[in-house]
Amino acid sequence: MKAMTNEVDLIKQKLNLADFIRDYVTLHPAGRNFKALCPFHQEKTPSFIVSPEKQLWHCFGSCGEGGDIIKFLMRYENIDFVEALKILAEKAGIELRGGNSPQQREVNVFYDLHEKAKDFFRENLNRRRDVLDYLIKDRGLLPATIDEFSLGFAPGGDSLMAFLVKAGFDINDIAKAGLASKNNRGLYRDRFDGRVIFPIFNHFGKPVAFTGRILPAIAETFKGDFQPPKYLNSPETSIFSKSKILYGFHKSKNDIARSQQVFLVEGQMDFLMAWQAGIRTGAAVSGSALSGHHLQALRRLADTVFLNFDKDEAGVKALERSLELLGDFDFNIKVVDLGGYKDPAEAVKADSGFLARAFEQAKHAFLYLLDFHFPKPIEDLVAKKRKIYYFLNIIQKLRNPLDRQFSLRHLASRSDSKEEILAEELVRLQKSENPTPPSVEEAVSRKDRRDLIAERIVLLALMEDGLLADLQAAADCLPEVFRGIIENPADSLAQELRMKAAYELGDWQTDKVKSEFSSLLANLRLEHLKEKRRKIQAEIKSASGQETVDFKNKIEAFSEISREIDKLMKIKTNPF
Repeated sequence: MKAMTNEVDLIKQKLNLADFIRDYVTLHPAGRNFKALCPFHQEKTPSFIVSPEKQLWHCFGSCGEGGDIIKFLMRYENIDFVEALKILAEKAGIELRGGNSPQQREVNVFYDLHEKAKDFFRENLNRRRDVLDYLIKDRGLLPATIDEFSLGFAPGGDSLMAFLVKAGFDINDIAKAGLASKNNRGLYRDRFDGRVIFPIFNHFGKPVAFTGRILPAIAETFKGDFQPPKYLNSPETSIFSKSKILYGFHKSKNDIARSQQVFLVEGQMDFLMAWQAGIRTGAAVSGSALSGHHLQALRRLADTVFLNFDKDEAGVKALERSLELLGDFDFNIKVVDLGGYKDPAEAVKADSGFLARAFEQAKHAFLYLLDFHFPKPIEDLVAKKRKIYYFLNIIQKLRNPLDRQFSLRHLASRSDSKEEILAEELVRLQKSENPTPPSVEEAVSRKDRRDLIAERIVLLALMEDGLLADLQAAADCLPEVFRGIIENPADSLAQELRMKAAYELGDWQTDKVKSEFSSLLANLRLEHLKEKRRKIQAEIKSASGQETVDFKNKIEAFSEISREIDKLMKIKTNPF
């Protein structure tokens, strides 16, 4: 534990805080310190102070954030402690203890493999005039854009595999990284064959995966029922999770933060063509649905999302789903009208200035829906009521009261109704359905609170060996991943948490560790009992009051759990 603390101190000695932060924000001298506009909230007067002497930063504005170089990187890049520590150690030229663990070795090898593969694909693209012509002439990309985002070409067969093996990589690592696989004859072949390659970079600009788009000329050679997918993505690995990475975000994140706006698009070409047209706030979801992890990362930087949809029933349905999903994170949502173009890439190819003009005319999503459903006054009362209730159901799901007020006012105007009457009906609907707009944290997952408590209490248990036995006795209250850690405290994940514990809690006295452990254990048991009670309550409800022995047992179990919850509620718990 002490060794890890020393490594953290060594990183801080090696890296100058002001120089490091200067890569993210513009610093201005302020006596012995530096000041800047805080990157974590909007402000016009600088309140973000960096102290080179103390190697600390603090915002004296509304957010009140502060900490050391590790905390800054964690906060700015939305990453955990271990990932931030590894990045800073690499930057400082320090090898962390445990850096040679199998898990860390795999991560390092995978990074090296993807970097080599990216260079291989780029070199092969430069050899193929026909592929470059397809990208430039057919798709409208500029050579500078192709170069900036490291597009490439996969010739296929076993060419990449042979290149990587020659470079000294093991075939098993190449396959595990998702770059090759065995065919039905037991031979290794490249995963990507005859495809334009779009490297996917993590938020720090390291290639971690690829998307391959099959060339139209190659796709036409396939006959019969088998048709290869137009797009093929890398599988998930220890360095790539599609639910956490957005294409292009490593390039656009600073512009997104400055403008507090993000343009969400569906694929790489839409992002690239928008970028080429001067829209530098884009991010693309590639090969997966938009996730809570994506939205958490974006919400930290932006409060407004720009979207584009088709002007038909399917497009409107997609917009409705987006309103609910994005509304959970309290985003402002605007719709970019692409006119007759099917997507941003087609629009930019036809008219390079079109997208910028469309952004200036972007319309609030609710007003966009009103235009679709109320293109003209509706005289038929039944039809009008249907439309009104359709919108009231949308309004009641909005998290922000200002959004609800704005939408209600415009619905009243467009439907020629009194706002007071609509407000009364909205209250009635809310009471009947009892919707509770979730917080940003609740929107990601209901179990986040339990996971947060579990991680903290495991950290405390790893600090004091005597507490580990107490936590093992309460293992059934822990989420599965944390049960595995306390059952095998020597595994790699437990070691990472020990690193985090050393950093965050290394200067805590034993009494303080035990006190917080006791409080959090009560919290953990409380959450576990509440979940058990919810399940029993649902079973009782589905039994419809039938007086069976099983039904009575459930009633008794429900009462017993409720009594246990009441006892725990009397304990002064940590407000986690």
